[in-house]
Amino acid sequence: MPTLEQLNAFIATVEAGSFSAAARKLGKVQSAVSQHISNMEADINHALFHRSGRYPTLTKQGQQLLPQAKAVIAQHERLSLQIQSLDSVVNTRLTLAIDEGIPYTRLSDTLEKIASLYPQIHIEILCASSKDIVELVKHKRATAGIIYNDELYPEHVDFESLGSVLFDIFVSPAHPLAQTHSPHVDMLKLHRQLVIGSKNTTYINALSPDIWQADNYYMLLELTKSGLGWSFLPQHLSKEALMNKQICKLPIAFNQLGWQANVDIIQHKSASEDLINQQLRQLLKTLLAK
Repeated sequence: MPTLEQLNAFIATVEAGSFSAAARKLGKVQSAVSQHISNMEADINHALFHRSGRYPTLTKQGQQLLPQAKAVIAQHERLSLQIQSLDSVVNTRLTLAIDEGIPYTRLSDTLEKIASLYPQIHIEILCASSKDIVELVKHKRATAGIIYNDELYPEHVDFESLGSVLFDIFVSPAHPLAQTHSPHVDMLKLHRQLVIGSKNTTYINALSPDIWQADNYYMLLELTKSGLGWSFLPQHLSKEALMNKQICKLPIAFNQLGWQANVDIIQHKSASEDLINQQLRQLLKTLLAK
């Protein structure tokens, strides 16, 4: 059976791309990494890497073992964290970061229950875009985050689904797109799109080449009401402006572009097993209840 050192050397080599880069990543000499790999290959009686090229590439057997190796290392890390927490006192500080575009009218009920369970707890609430909240949790600035789903979370971030929120396309009634039914989706590319951005990255996934961005949905709503572009907005947030005819749903002749966005609660792996965080996740499951 491979040892943890062998598995770490195996994974590091795959991720770093070479034995020497893996050694630097692990703080070891290259010969030690190569020896771990060779010993592991001898133990399982299969080669893990092709070594004929400039850089090692995974064999079929290596590809099959990689996800299992990562799972073993992740579970060992979780076990270590659990052991470390056995003698710790209950954390009395909770920092919750939430995307402003997510309904949180029921959040106070959850916080009230947490406060009744832990009278000495200090609670801090942060508001940010979902992408920024992922970074806050990754770097342990936030204990937990409530965000719109990102399919790929950082390695040390755990997540659990809380439900979904309906989105649709909105424009100002005075906007050119509101004056006629758009015959195809390419019409949207001719007009400015208002999108959610991040404080820490310039990458934006947008349909139109002309974009303005903000880091919260309330600002996007105000920009949309002003006729400065079209935007995807949560239906619950847009309800009042829609009722007051400050915005309207985009008249379209093609398939609806609205969708349901999944909402997750995320926590750093080092904190997700704490009793208070387990209870928080359980209580927040009613946040989006109808």
